[in-house]
Amino acid sequence: MMLKTMKILCGCLLLLSGACIWSREVTMSSYAGSTSNLSNVALGGYATQSASSYTEHYASRSIDGNKNTDFNDKFCSTTDYADSPWWRVDLLNMYEISSVVITNRGDCCTQRIIGAEIRIGNSLDNNGNNNPRCADISSMPATLTITNACKMIGRYVNVVIPETNRILTLCEVEVYGVPITKKENLRIKFHTTENMTDSTARDKALQQLKTALAKKGVSAVQLYWTRQPKLELKNKGDSKLCDVN
Repeated sequence: MMLKTMKILCGCLLLLSGACIWSREVTMSSYAGSTSNLSNVALGGYATQSASSYTEHYASRSIDGNKNTDFNDKFCSTTDYADSPWWRVDLLNMYEISSVVITNRGDCCTQRIIGAEIRIGNSLDNNGNNNPRCADISSMPATLTITNACKMIGRYVNVVIPETNRILTLCEVEVYGVPITKKENLRIKFHTTENMTDSTARDKALQQLKTALAKKGVSAVQLYWTRQPKLELKNKGDSKLCDVN
């Protein structure tokens, strides 16, 4: 899997046959992580969760490397009963994630985990619970540990139960993946007749470019302007493009 980040460097206005043409040069950076030597990257992360009155069952108990499933031994995290209780680990970097392993409580109440969702991404909207879904936990084996294959890229890994009056208890969460480390740059130039002084038109142009890239198989892409386009008037018939240095 690969993440591609594109930076719009500049823009210019030309007058050709009466049409306003904007030309923009784009830098596209792609990052790919090695798929070998996977490790539990959650161990180096920072965990948090929705409200909990259990002072000795805080969020980081679930990334301490201890898979003890007895709640009373204080190696598990738990929230209070609430609507859509959640737990999140910040991996502190973007990772290409291959799997998430959940270890459930074993001394009682094993059914409480049923209905939980695993979500992975880079957004903290709704505490990260709006990120793309990796898996639903619809059952839990007798071993109390379930492995969920994800094949996703993200910094935040959430476990959330999107139901009313639920409690979320986790004895260990393991996240296996590799950091996004390799960088490659590509340049793309494209044109549009839209007025790029209008922010709505600029956003529309980025969306159109993203859609076009998706049709070519490039779906994991982030587009943004690094600075406002430069406006430069050219005489009609002048075919020289503006500088994009």
